[in-house]
Amino acid sequence: MRKHFFSHLLFISFLALLVSVVSCTTKTRTESESDAVKNDSLSDQLTILNEAVARQPNSVNAWLNRARYFNEKELFNEALQDVNKALSIDENNVDVYLVLSDVYLYSGKTQRSLEALKKAKQLAPADADVDVKTARLYLTMSDYKQTFNSLREALKKDPQNAEAFFISGLANEEMGDTSKAIDSYQNAVARNQKHFDALKQLGIIFSIRHDKLAIDYLRNASQVNPRNSEPLYILGMYYQENNDPDKALSVYREIIQIDSVNKLAHYNTGYVLMVYKREYQKAAEAFSKALEIDPDYTDALYNRGYAYELMGDVKSARKDYERVLRMKVNDDKAIQGLNRLDNAG
Repeated sequence: MRKHFFSHLLFISFLALLVSVVSCTTKTRTESESDAVKNDSLSDQLTILNEAVARQPNSVNAWLNRARYFNEKELFNEALQDVNKALSIDENNVDVYLVLSDVYLYSGKTQRSLEALKKAKQLAPADADVDVKTARLYLTMSDYKQTFNSLREALKKDPQNAEAFFISGLANEEMGDTSKAIDSYQNAVARNQKHFDALKQLGIIFSIRHDKLAIDYLRNASQVNPRNSEPLYILGMYYQENNDPDKALSVYREIIQIDSVNKLAHYNTGYVLMVYKREYQKAAEAFSKALEIDPDYTDALYNRGYAYELMGDVKSARKDYERVLRMKVNDDKAIQGLNRLDNAG
């Protein structure tokens, strides 16, 4: 199974820890832009890459850049074709084998990915980044011994390699040693103060511990990558779960300013307004905004119904609970909601 190291290994466990009694469960991936904007942007990006290939058909970089794009979009056959074209131009270019390794890794062919990295190491034996990528691959295979062996080789060649420490943090975390993971992530940040993933992972760990250090790490991560709303979302959850609803609402407003169609920020705004502030009308409005973005968001629909119920609007509450059941048959919360309305009537 493919693992996204540069993504968030802890984010799912973090959100699972923060599940609350009124269905405050959410997806871990945020919708940062509308689908139309995304598609237009991707189309423009591919057009630029196509033009570069047409303009420089003998450029290894032009083919590899497009291969990376295809790989990110999980178009593995197209990516492999471009890598093979780059390989036919220069079979001794280490970058070709690094990209080839990524394509094989993302498509689930770990052994072929490892073979590509071994070839890259033959071509560039002094390159610490090759060892780091090898460590990353071994980590996907849960081969921790080889992971750390590769990281040791990388750090011998480049003691200041922040990514090596970051991978070490991920490995230690997977092995259950949070203290060593923290030490590794902090070493990564010490060598690269703008290491987004290390900052974010530290923020997540300290959030789980209800430690105020989470605030600085998450704020720093957000400053490094202002367009990525995940650190702010985690920060909002931190405030929410540590009984500071006003700061949580403030952070969710920040997210919405950056990304107006972030359904999770609207949803959590509604949740905080309903549960902590008891402002049921405003909560219903926030849940409605989340539903405008995702009409199939049943948690938002249920909670809007619950907000209506709490403000005494039985008709609207019943309508939302019944709609949840049409979308999600035998949903326990919706059934309980309807039973409450029946018993109250």
